[in-house]
Amino acid sequence: MDNLLINKRKFIASSDLFLGYEVDIDISNCSNINDIINIFIEDLKKCLIRNNFIVLLEKLNNSNFHIHDVTFNNIINNDDNMIYYLCDHI
Repeated sequence: MDNLLINKRKFIASSDLFLGYEVDIDISNCSNINDIINIFIEDLKKCLIRNNFIVLLEKLNNSNFHIHDVTFNNIINNDDNMIYYLCDHI
């Protein structure tokens, strides 16, 4: 299934609660960093719902994921072997 992701990039959570959670995102459907963050959060949310992690789901709903020091242009112009980290702390 990964072969279907033409412009995929790997995004990994850097977070006290969600550390290491990773998602390959096809960035060809994204127009900005917020699109990427929303896809990441939705994927994590589905995982938490599927596994009945209700308290973690509540924590996720109150989190503020962001990407430091990288622009959307950096993400689309770098090769697909780069890894990007989303954090939910300041």
